[in-house]
Amino acid sequence: MKRNGKSRLPVFAVAVALAAAYFAFRSATAESVYPIEKAVRFFRRGVVARVAGAFRGAEARAENARLKRQVMALAVLVDDVERLEKENVRLRKLLDCRARLPGRWIAAGVLSRGGGAVDTGGMLRIDKGSLSGVRKDAVVVVPEGLVGKVSSVTAHTAEVILVIDPRLNVSCVFEKPGAKAYGILSGGTEDRIAVKYMTPGAETAGAGSRVLTSGLGGVFPPGFVVGDYTGDGAVASRVDFSSLEDVLVLE
Repeated sequence: MKRNGKSRLPVFAVAVALAAAYFAFRSATAESVYPIEKAVRFFRRGVVARVAGAFRGAEARAENARLKRQVMALAVLVDDVERLEKENVRLRKLLDCRARLPGRWIAAGVLSRGGGAVDTGGMLRIDKGSLSGVRKDAVVVVPEGLVGKVSSVTAHTAEVILVIDPRLNVSCVFEKPGAKAYGILSGGTEDRIAVKYMTPGAETAGAGSRVLTSGLGGVFPPGFVVGDYTGDGAVASRVDFSSLEDVLVLE
């Protein structure tokens, strides 16, 4: 029995030694990989986090750019809707005017201001010509009043000389309740037409008189509104010549 006890002691000692060696090796191994684990942790927390942040930032910038494009598209859409609404109102007024006026009228769009054979601000080019029935000297109007007359025609276009052009004389009547006078308009600016001549008694009509074509001279038929007499030798035009987009031409 004693022998057996003695024989177990070396085995136990070897086991203890092996266990100590194992734990020592394990501790040494853990310590040896610590720098690597620390580096990996630093990499994951630093570099990987920055890369992920960069991707998130890129995604945020892309989303921001996409939202900006959508806002711009919506703004363009709103502008288009407003423009179409204004265009519809303008065209309805033009059609109503054509229905009220005697005779047959041709609707035409304005191509440009000035240009053509005569480079002057007192001219318009329109997109209807002889093929559409437009003829030279035809009267041109808009719902607000007289624009001018056709000065030249091609197959598809025509040039219109405006009432504010000094080369054109417009015979007019100045009307006010209980008073009437006649005169001639020629030249002027975008909103004021110069009075070239007025008959005696014009002071009776005075400022505020409505000015219409008289029909005298045979250039313009009578009754087309030109503007309102300001009382200082000019007529305030009712037509905004700078924003004309569509006109009516007497066939």
